[in-house]
Amino acid sequence: MKKGRETSPTVSKVTKDVFTIPNFISMTGAALAIHGSKKIDTAEGLVECAVGRLADVLDGKVARTTGQTSNFGAALDATTDKIVMAKILYEMNKKGLAPKHVLGIVATLNLINTGATGIANLRSKEKGETRPTKSGKLAMAGETITLISYIAAHIAEQDKNPKLAEILRKLGAGAFAASLPFAAHATCTYIKRAINGDSEKEKQRQIADVNRSLGSMAMLGRLSGRS
Repeated sequence: MKKGRETSPTVSKVTKDVFTIPNFISMTGAALAIHGSKKIDTAEGLVECAVGRLADVLDGKVARTTGQTSNFGAALDATTDKIVMAKILYEMNKKGLAPKHVLGIVATLNLINTGATGIANLRSKEKGETRPTKSGKLAMAGETITLISYIAAHIAEQDKNPKLAEILRKLGAGAFAASLPFAAHATCTYIKRAINGDSEKEKQRQIADVNRSLGSMAMLGRLSGRS
């Protein structure tokens, strides 16, 4: 009798990393946000975009909770996030839903971060450089609040509610200003990753090795003194 073909370890690992709940959430959220962005100047489109962006926040938490974290998942999350953000910014600019300088700065920072992350991944032996920093996550949250506020202000204005529209625009401006320090810090970190590659990790390993060696020498010294 012929033995059934065994699945290779590589195929099993790829399958395990690809077909996960967090990746499904990432793809579903991205699809929902892209679909909503086409009618982003309506309440329905805004809700779809907001839910889609929320899914982008939840997928990481679900991955850590279920133990389904992987470099592929991190790369997928980062890629879908940038595609969705680019689509939303394009539609908002086309429909004039936010100040040009706000959209321009958000787009520029995202473009730099994407390029720096790509370079870091190419230079790093450990393909984990797509994972965002804490400051990056806070910046993304601030940018999302900014864009949603400006879209909601436009909808409120269309509904003949200028006071609410003014409040929402101020909220958008405030969220944008608050996000800038985090965004700047995140961008600097991503650029450093791109420049250093694995050198920073190697430096940390060397420091750890030196500390362990010094600890061992101190212990041997104490033991020698007791003998």
